[in-house]
Amino acid sequence: MEIGIRAGNCRQLWTMPHRAILREMRASDAEAIERLIAVSPEAGQWSAAGFFSSESKGVLVRIAENHGTILGMVAFRMVAPEAEILNVAVSPEFRRQGIGKLLIDYALAEARSAGAKHVFLEVRESNLAARALYARLGFSEAGRRRGYYRNPVEYALLLSRALA
Repeated sequence: MEIGIRAGNCRQLWTMPHRAILREMRASDAEAIERLIAVSPEAGQWSAAGFFSSESKGVLVRIAENHGTILGMVAFRMVAPEAEILNVAVSPEFRRQGIGKLLIDYALAEARSAGAKHVFLEVRESNLAARALYARLGFSEAGRRRGYYRNPVEYALLLSRALA
């Protein structure tokens, strides 16, 4: 992966076969984010308004975009010395192509640069694809939360990872 800085607060990432820009969420993204979340039942089912109101509470939301198409998003927050990844979604047609990894890598890099020493997240017990990705990224199980998810009711696995 090659990372370069682009004008504004965007980081341009080159991957094969997609070229994606990671940038801050904008108000004009609301409709596209709601569509993304609607087709991502394994993601936290936040409304666009929920994303925008969470930003005022210190939650950072970053979008992966390619030529105006939103490929995915990650929401995370930092409370030194820890960070928490709150929500991740990748559009179904772009899954298994490295977009989720780019989003998580970006959140980890931001957390590290802000001084976080550990990162936590919850994942549905049944979300095997996400669990495999998180394991490849160095996360391990730190606990379980009974009945954490709804529709369907399901355990959450609490995963953690140290940042070097």
